[in-house]
Amino acid sequence: MRINYILAILALISGIIALFTNYSEKNNLYPSWKYRTEKISNNKIRLISANHLADLVANKERGMTIIDARTKPEYDEYHIPGAIPYSEQDLLSASKSSKKVILYGDDKYSYLSAIPADLRKKTYNLNGGINEWLSMILFPDFSKMQVRNKQILEKVIEQSRYFGGTPQNADLLNISTRTSHFREGC
Repeated sequence: MRINYILAILALISGIIALFTNYSEKNNLYPSWKYRTEKISNNKIRLISANHLADLVANKERGMTIIDARTKPEYDEYHIPGAIPYSEQDLLSASKSSKKVILYGDDKYSYLSAIPADLRKKTYNLNGGINEWLSMILFPDFSKMQVRNKQILEKVIEQSRYFGGTPQNADLLNISTRTSHFREGC
């Protein structure tokens, strides 16, 4: 009987230790990078993480233009707050007036053809596109992400709620979430 109590206490302690480890950072389950470059078909593509873009939008970063390269009905259904629908004219004027132009589409590279080569130096592409935004920012799924670092966990929950989303599988972590629809694009 005493051994069962000892084992239960050890299991509880190991669970608490696992919660506060940086497992999620080491295994890149919730990426900490902000910008990176990838080479696709001999073109250097500059990427921005969904997490960093959410920080920029939440902090109302100046000198940034976000352009949604999806179709107009998709844009009307939902878009990242502050994003404008794609048009060549808007892309050209944004590249002249903004420090950063951020493009996103349905997935990681579906919108690369929309970027003229001379604008790529100033343009960032949202890594994973709108699907990454939805899964990492609006509706993070804790069973898939396995976030175990408390600070990252709190940030994920805060971002999700800020943008009007709801964390998925929050009951795994005993997190109370508000139930609401995600905020329509602003």
